[in-house]
Amino acid sequence: MTDEFNEKCKIVQNDTLGRYVRACENIKAGEPILNESPILIIACPGDKRCSNCFRLTQSYCSKCSITPLCSNCRSHHLYDCNTFSLMSKEVQFENLRKNPECYGLLKLFLLKENPDTEEYFAKILNLESHLEERRNTAIWQEHNEKVVQPLLNCGMKEYFKYDDTLDEDFIQRLCGVLDVNTYEIRAPDQEAMRGLYLNTSSITHQCNANANVAVDHQYRIKVYANRDIGKDETISSCYTNVLLGTDERRRILQEGKYFHCTCNRCEDPTELGSHMSSFVCTPCMTANRNGIVVKKTTTENKYKWECLVCNHSMRDEQIKLILEKAKEEIYHARDDLKRYEILLAKLSRILHQNHYLMIDIKQSLANILRSIITSSMQRPGRCVYERKVRLCQELVMVLHIIQPGISRLKAIALYELANASAELYRLKFGEKELTDKELVSMLQRCEAMLREAARMLLYEPVQTPEGELAHAAMDELRDMLNDIKLLKEKIDEDN
Repeated sequence: MTDEFNEKCKIVQNDTLGRYVRACENIKAGEPILNESPILIIACPGDKRCSNCFRLTQSYCSKCSITPLCSNCRSHHLYDCNTFSLMSKEVQFENLRKNPECYGLLKLFLLKENPDTEEYFAKILNLESHLEERRNTAIWQEHNEKVVQPLLNCGMKEYFKYDDTLDEDFIQRLCGVLDVNTYEIRAPDQEAMRGLYLNTSSITHQCNANANVAVDHQYRIKVYANRDIGKDETISSCYTNVLLGTDERRRILQEGKYFHCTCNRCEDPTELGSHMSSFVCTPCMTANRNGIVVKKTTTENKYKWECLVCNHSMRDEQIKLILEKAKEEIYHARDDLKRYEILLAKLSRILHQNHYLMIDIKQSLANILRSIITSSMQRPGRCVYERKVRLCQELVMVLHIIQPGISRLKAIALYELANASAELYRLKFGEKELTDKELVSMLQRCEAMLREAARMLLYEPVQTPEGELAHAAMDELRDMLNDIKLLKEKIDEDN
């Protein structure tokens, strides 16, 4: 597939969504929607990365003096290098080098200058920048200091064919385009970079999206359906972390993308039944009832926190204080297994077991237990596997609700659950708690989980951590099938 959309999709426009992608025909789960190369790759603010290999560097091209270039890369794009070289004697590059955020804008300017790429720049200008919403905000002031003023005062303006358009608003507009439309991608050191994809940027957001986005080792983006998509449905991806609660997701989207999300999950006080923002109702708990406090919308379009059982209410200030304190305690407990467990028990009397902060702690605990299990220096006991299994089961349960289709997060959790469960069952078998037949039955459950994990991960690009995990899952699936086969043969011999 080229950088165009699947023929079953097309870009359309309306006043509410602007440019968006709609399905013209039914699309099956897993079916590719788009594969696209980036028009631009830039470092995250504060980073300086080689223009060729994108590794961190403090060096520059010896010829043009402005393009970041590591010691392993001798040259970069010829047109860019020659254009900058012509400016090097009169343009104050030193100030630009002190502000690496400028380089992304310089790359955009060169797209306009280069006859081979000028058409792409025209398309970039059609992307949303939210210029007026950003005006005089903190991000506006930051860009003014680190990008706008250094570019306007370096003496470069006369070299570009912008007439009088290269002013503060124009540069702020381009900064907005990059902030609003770029996707986070992995750098070679696994840290973040940003990629601009012209077609992918027209895909709208939903927290319960119907499409997944993945980026391969060559920074090509792959968009594919995570469930069956019907004709005339809007194609959507999720711009933020699905494991956050509604208020957190909405805050991130409002601050970074300048819209208030009204998807089904955000509008549902229970978050589709996941309760990832819900609290335990104290009066109900005292009375041995399972009361849950959720954020409801009133008839006056205001919000209130109220129990679904007894109508007990909590003030918004009280909720914010609880969350701030919980986040602080989570921060101080980092990487400490015992402190995490104590904190989880403490917060379970306040937060719903699926609250996003509880899920965050459970993920951290599962990661620590994985390190213990895989460490050659430790001999994990049965209790480690039992705890790991329980944590993975709880994570999978939540992911089944918020991502019912193909999900890399769910696949990874299932993979972890299958491996921990298999080892636990083998330990029980070694301790004579399971018969041969019971072990076969349990391993067959693990086989089904591994098979499902591999099925979902195989949609990911091959040379990515998820793609590599897919192959690991396939290898372990074959080993498990062989173990099951040998056990069945032993049972038949014994009979």
